[in-house]
Amino acid sequence: MKNLCLAFCIVALAPLHAADDAPVKPGFWKRTWDATKGVGQKTVEAVTPRLRKKSGGETSVPVTWKNLAVSMKLEPAQVRLADARVIEVTVSVVNNGKTAVHLEFSTSLRMDVVVKAEGGKIVSRWSDDQRIEKEGGILLINPNERLEYTAKISTREMTAGRAFEIEAYFPSYERLRASKTVIPER
Repeated sequence: MKNLCLAFCIVALAPLHAADDAPVKPGFWKRTWDATKGVGQKTVEAVTPRLRKKSGGETSVPVTWKNLAVSMKLEPAQVRLADARVIEVTVSVVNNGKTAVHLEFSTSLRMDVVVKAEGGKIVSRWSDDQRIEKEGGILLINPNERLEYTAKISTREMTAGRAFEIEAYFPSYERLRASKTVIPER
């Protein structure tokens, strides 16, 4: 009778023992090694500005650029040639979209500022006095992030009473530009 009870218990408990055989979990070093394989795969997806083709074969404004807002601030706002020898130009780019935008540059020059006379003739260019390296770079502008550059331009070529247009732009991206008109006083 003891043998029968023992056999019955073994037969009854055998399925329960088989269910306890959980798959073997990897140890610490195996989990660590597996974690290094996925490095860089879960980064932010950057949106490259792409041009859409119109039916006539020409390209239109990049889709993601509608989310980039460019603004420019001049200091001093009212230029008096007797008081101001330089004008500080601050250019801001804000990503109002929901995805990151990356901008690629072929040189170290990210932004340029030109001063134009009334006829459109370029009077001075900020990048003429700057050192520009051949190395390129990429800027990533995350959603709701602001990118800001400051440049100082000389008032040496300006004359009182004439209108001058100060235009800031990103050389690789012609659509990213802002301009203001200044009429210097004496």
